[in-house]
Amino acid sequence: MQLNRLRLCLLQCLFVAAVLLPAVASAASLPVAQRLASGPNDASPGDSATPRALKAGIERLRAGTWWEANRKIRPELAQVGDLMFLLPLADRNLEPSSDAIGRVQRLREALRSHLTREPAGWGRLVAQVRAERVKAGDASAVLLADALVNEVRYRDGTDGSYYAPARFFAESGVCKDFAVAKYLLLRDAGFDVARLRLVSLAPRYNNTPDDWHVILVVQIDGASEPLALDSPGAPSARRASDTANEASASSGPSALLGAILAGREPANAVLRAPAGPLAAPLSQSGQARRPLATVFNEQGSRSFERAAPGAPRRAAVAGRRANAMYVDEMGESWKVDGSATFPKWRVAVDEADAPAKPRAAAGLIRVAAR
Repeated sequence: MQLNRLRLCLLQCLFVAAVLLPAVASAASLPVAQRLASGPNDASPGDSATPRALKAGIERLRAGTWWEANRKIRPELAQVGDLMFLLPLADRNLEPSSDAIGRVQRLREALRSHLTREPAGWGRLVAQVRAERVKAGDASAVLLADALVNEVRYRDGTDGSYYAPARFFAESGVCKDFAVAKYLLLRDAGFDVARLRLVSLAPRYNNTPDDWHVILVVQIDGASEPLALDSPGAPSARRASDTANEASASSGPSALLGAILAGREPANAVLRAPAGPLAAPLSQSGQARRPLATVFNEQGSRSFERAAPGAPRRAAVAGRRANAMYVDEMGESWKVDGSATFPKWRVAVDEADAPAKPRAAAGLIRVAAR
C-alpha cells in the first residue's frame, strides 16, 4: 500500500513538472522590457511610454513660432503643451541653467519650511480638496484648489524667495507664491508631483510692460491638454466681503477664505465667489502666448530657451523671401516671422543645408533639452 502511494506521488510530480517547465522557460526567454510591460504599469507623465504623444509634441514645437526676449529664443507656452510632461525633468545629459537651478532650490526650501509649519486650517483645505477629488475627479479638485489659493490677496513686492504657505497666507505675495501654494496644496491632497509643473514665463519682448511670471500647470487624466492655473494680479477691485474693514483687506486671506480655514464655511463656497478659479486649458489660458523659459518642480527642471541668432547670414532675396535669414551657434537656420510683432522667430527650412545637417525635429529636441 505504501509503495503504491509513493508511485502515485511520483507520477503527480512528473505531471506538474511537465506542465510548468515549458511555461517557465517561455517567460524566461521574454525580453526584459516585454516582461515588465506585462505587469502592472503605473507610468507617470514623465515616462517615455507614449512615443506617439512625444512625437506629436516635438512636431508641434518644431513648427511653432519662437519669441525673442532679452536675447533668448523661447517657445510660446501653448506650443510646448504636454511636451513639458513627456520630457523628463531630471536628465543626466542636460546642464540646467543657473536660473533653473535657483528656482528648484527655492522651491525645495519652501517645501522644507512647509513640512515644519503649516497655516492654521491648512489641513481643512487639504481634506476638502482630497474629498472633491474622490467625489468628482482630478479636474474638479484642481479647480477647487486654484480658487482657494486665489482667495489670498495679491501683494506686490518680494524678497525673491518662494514663500511657503504659512508665510504666504500671513503676508500675501506675488505670482510665484500663489503657484507654490497651489503646488503644495495639490501635493498634500495626493496628486503625483510628476503631474505638476511650475512654469517660468518670460516677457514677450523688451518694449512691453510684461514682467516675468510664474504659474502652475497640471496634467489631468483623460484631458486633451494640461490645465494652466494662473494667479490674480494686482487688485483692481476689492471683494465685497473686504470693503467693511479696509485695514484687514491689505494682506492675507480674504474674509471668505478665513471662514473656510476656521471651519465656518465649506471649501466649495469659493467656486461661487466673485474671484472664482483662474484655471483654463493651456491653449485657452491668458498666458498661452507668453514665451516659456523653464519648467520645474521639486524633482528638477528643464529649460526651453537658447541664445538668439546673431548677425544676418545673408539678405533675403527680393520677391522670394520677405525676411533675412539668420544662423545661431548650433548651426540652425532662423528667420524673423513677419506675421506677428517683431521680434518673433521661426526655425527656417533651408533646402541648401538640409542634406548636410539633421532634420529640423532633431535640432529642436536639442533646443528643448537644453
